[in-house]
Amino acid sequence: PGQSTAAMEALGIKEKVSEFATPLTNEPVRTQNLVNAASKLTGQLIHPGEIFSVTKGVSPITVENGYQMAHAIVSGELTDVVGGGLSQMGTTSYNAAFFAGLEDIEHTPHSVYFTRYPPGREATIFTGVADIKFRDNTPYGILLQSWVAGGQLHVAMWSTKYWDVATTTSGRSNVVQPTTVHSQSPTCVAKGMGNPGFSVTVTRTVSLAGVVAANEKKSWHYKPDDALVCG
Repeated sequence: PGQSTAAMEALGIKEKVSEFATPLTNEPVRTQNLVNAASKLTGQLIHPGEIFSVTKGVSPITVENGYQMAHAIVSGELTDVVGGGLSQMGTTSYNAAFFAGLEDIEHTPHSVYFTRYPPGREATIFTGVADIKFRDNTPYGILLQSWVAGGQLHVAMWSTKYWDVATTTSGRSNVVQPTTVHSQSPTCVAKGMGNPGFSVTVTRTVSLAGVVAANEKKSWHYKPDDALVCG
């Protein structure tokens, strides 16, 4: 009601300009957190020049706001936190913004690699520590849409197509195999070995009408996902 029809039409929101999806895990509570977050992200409007925070978009991350306890990695340990699993919303939103050509303001990949995400092109959320932020660097508004269906979390962006995006991902180097570590932490949760650590570089070229506006190269090194023995 606070916006006029003319003002909304002037934002040029008329077509889907990007969409990305990531596979769900087999944890129903975690999935429910993502369903809840998707309902809050849907309908969020980003004006030209505005910086959007994914964490702010799905907050407050509280039980009162519909979130439940689920697994998350905190200080290298697997533990239960309210809103566990929301990093998947971060990764999915980050990739939707990535392919829309939006300006990357802030993102932090996970410390270890999860095969459900594209290497080097994923991001984690932890309130007050890590966020995903991007700027609408187009002349048009952007309307966010998110949903869970077909075993996947989806994020789509609606606007007017502006940027052309090309990307490449390097091979993996500096590969480090996981090992077994011991912990006497009172919150320790034992787990098996995961993926090796490795370095990877992602490039993105953003162009407008054939003219390159940005040529970005970002590298990250994942630690090996060691087995954890408690005691």
